[in-house]
Amino acid sequence: MVTCALRPSVLCGPGDYQLVPSIHACIAKYETPFFIGNGFNLWDITHVDNAADAHVLAIENLLSSRTAAGEAFFIQNNEPIVFRDFCLAIWAHFGHVPPFEMYIPKSLAYFAGLACETVTWLMGTTTTLSRRSVQDACATRYASGNKAKDILGYEARIGIEEAIRLSCEVSRYHKRKFLLLPYSPK
Repeated sequence: MVTCALRPSVLCGPGDYQLVPSIHACIAKYETPFFIGNGFNLWDITHVDNAADAHVLAIENLLSSRTAAGEAFFIQNNEPIVFRDFCLAIWAHFGHVPPFEMYIPKSLAYFAGLACETVTWLMGTTTTLSRRSVQDACATRYASGNKAKDILGYEARIGIEEAIRLSCEVSRYHKRKFLLLPYSPK
């Protein structure tokens, strides 16, 4: 059996119930002014249609030339964006601009995340701020996609600006649809 591994970066688009909705939820929780770490960490977010295109290209390659056999490929938009700028772009699509900006050192945020985890564990609730969310907010999620381009012929069809716009539209639609559902007590 001939196989290859595709490693898509963080995904956005239809079916995204984590990335864009979580960033959008920061508006209601008054979290948008705050950023953790140096604010310059790069992410390369991939629209789901681009990831699907990469899968098709991989299958076509494996059924013909097989130059992808046994290889691993990073699949991304190849348009790295500063994570803070990504968040600002999402908020802008929902008509929000943070009223101010405040830098929070990663070490302080990590300690606060630990404290939140402890309190919510004791109370049996959940928290947005955790050690993991701090690590995610400060992480660099970008790698070279040249191998996928050279061997599979992969190039992102949907750019990051369009991916953000489409993702926000889908998120807005799902939020509106959820809010319009009739209430039925149990």
